[in-house]
Amino acid sequence: MTDYEKTPRSPTTAITATSRSFMLKSDDIEVQRPVDEVHFKDEKELEGGSDGRSIAPMRKYTIHWWKKTWDGAIRIGTWPRLLYCAIGLIFLACWIGIMLSFVGAEVLHGQSRGGSKLRANLFPAETKNLQESVHRQNAGSDAEYTILLKGSLVNFDMEKRNLAISWSGLFSYNKSEEPVEFGLADDPNSPSFEYGIEIYRDVSSEPVNATYVEEDGNVNVTSWAWTYRVDNRTAKPIGVIGKHSWDSFDTDITFTQKRAKDAWRQPLLGYPFDQWHGEIVFVANNVIVADFFNITAGGVMEIAGIQLADSTLNWRFTFEFDNTCGGPEGTSTIDYTTPNVSTLPRFCHTKIEFDGVRPPLLIFCAVAAVLVNWSCALFIFVLTCEAIIMRRSYMLQGTDILSMCFTALFALPTIRSLLPGAPAYGAIIDLVGILPCTLIVALCAVCVSVAKLNKRYKSQKEE
Repeated sequence: MTDYEKTPRSPTTAITATSRSFMLKSDDIEVQRPVDEVHFKDEKELEGGSDGRSIAPMRKYTIHWWKKTWDGAIRIGTWPRLLYCAIGLIFLACWIGIMLSFVGAEVLHGQSRGGSKLRANLFPAETKNLQESVHRQNAGSDAEYTILLKGSLVNFDMEKRNLAISWSGLFSYNKSEEPVEFGLADDPNSPSFEYGIEIYRDVSSEPVNATYVEEDGNVNVTSWAWTYRVDNRTAKPIGVIGKHSWDSFDTDITFTQKRAKDAWRQPLLGYPFDQWHGEIVFVANNVIVADFFNITAGGVMEIAGIQLADSTLNWRFTFEFDNTCGGPEGTSTIDYTTPNVSTLPRFCHTKIEFDGVRPPLLIFCAVAAVLVNWSCALFIFVLTCEAIIMRRSYMLQGTDILSMCFTALFALPTIRSLLPGAPAYGAIIDLVGILPCTLIVALCAVCVSVAKLNKRYKSQKEE
């Protein structure tokens, strides 16, 4: 051996007490390499196993590289903490954003629903004096006015299937102006009908001859005219509007299914995708006109617009209405002085049709609850199968899996009771997303209990 090979203080041959020698045999010469335990471990991971075959260095962004990097980050602790805090904040921000977007959609829906839906200003016969009595000063006798109804949603009772709405009257001299309430003393555009306007429900009206005689100077002039009269002589008005600003009346509208032969749209059964439908018919009678013609309920006038305000929790209502007092859409005048009754509309009433559905926010919450239920149930099912079928006995040690099964057995049905606007138990969502998940968890709890008892029995028998 040379002095270089035998020198104990040589950089290539120095050996400490904690070093490990790696022996290379070449011509019976032993060469020692100064590699300690840590470096030797890292070198073996790079060079290969005990057979000495070398492999390529570890590549970045591989599974093994990520595992080692993550293990190192956990030992430090900074980045993992920042990561799970960021994930929690992102989840919270996403949830709040989704909720605010749904709330914003509800607000926009309420604003779009609040507008009036006006047709042409069409009225049965009224005398010149009666027209001027409700026209504003200096407006001219040919000014046209419109009567509207404004409804405020009060409550929707799912069990009774009734929608409660409180109605009041609005007035406009023409459809280009914003409607105002009746009887406002400080508003010159707000009139007050001395005898009020009677409102009838679920009736229609029919044309009736209302020829009258007016005095024109010293000559009595007979004027041919038609008016409309409520077709049900025994009907009583449900309210009177037009005299005071606080005049109002309440209605309960019965709702039924909108789509037949569609289980997912059936009321209550198809929660949260159920669709409801209801309708109501109104007829307005000007009392002073009826008295002038001396015809009972014979002063029927057109309800030219509908407004719907407010909202009901967990429900979204829309409406469409059909005004039959006029001719085709866009017609501006109808001659009520013609002797030919066939030129007049057959009926005069306003029919309002309501559609009720669940808002998107409620549907989102219900679907999310079903997904959570199924995720938990399937997770417990997989754990149970792994522990029993795959015979992973370590999973049966202790009471972890058993306590999880019994906790989920009572927790999952509770999620259903937290759903907004949920009906009584028995809807399709219960049969699809609640009941099967509860049964799966219950069966898993039984299987785990039997497996643990069987394992304990075998252990005692072996002893």
